[in-house]
Amino acid sequence: MPNQPQPYIVPEPPAVEPLTLRAATPADAPALALVGAATFLEAYTWMLPGPDILAFCAEHQTAAAYAKYLAQTTTRITLALTGQDVPVGFTMVVAPELSPDVVLPGDIELKRIYLFSRFRSSTTPVLDSHGQPIPGLRGGQALLNAAIADARSLDAHRLLLGTNAGNQRAIAFYRRNGFVEIGTRTFVVGDQCCCDLLFALTL
Repeated sequence: MPNQPQPYIVPEPPAVEPLTLRAATPADAPALALVGAATFLEAYTWMLPGPDILAFCAEHQTAAAYAKYLAQTTTRITLALTGQDVPVGFTMVVAPELSPDVVLPGDIELKRIYLFSRFRSSTTPVLDSHGQPIPGLRGGQALLNAAIADARSLDAHRLLLGTNAGNQRAIAFYRRNGFVEIGTRTFVVGDQCCCDLLFALTL
């Protein structure tokens, strides 16, 4: 009797996938576009129609857009990776793209801080440069710490950011890290007008 084919067993994913951080390079532009679009979609399904999200990502979350940012000397992007160098989040610090009435000389902007929700758990270890877990450090905090370090490396005086006015969890997170509210901004995604609170951290 011939051997019967064995059923394929899907391997169980690891219960905990550690994160590592590294500086992005121009070669990472396609990965940044992919992660940016996917995490934007994950973050805004609760408030924006799908066509508006897709149109926004098609315009702003592109490899060309990230390559342009990376070509600027005032840009710093830190990637969060897991597994075999798989990107799952990033922060992007850039020259401020905010209204002049809230920007002071020496300011820098945290334009984006993205991380897939499954990696925000307290059980997800963040590894140091030697591959050892950093006790008590979550992925989101590790990325924010990296953004602050990137801003300081640019000799910035303040780090600015905007977050959705209805995102109480994010607002509480930034306040715990010393950010203070300095204003608001509105922007359009598709046909939707969105409102952000603006925050600043003195460095």
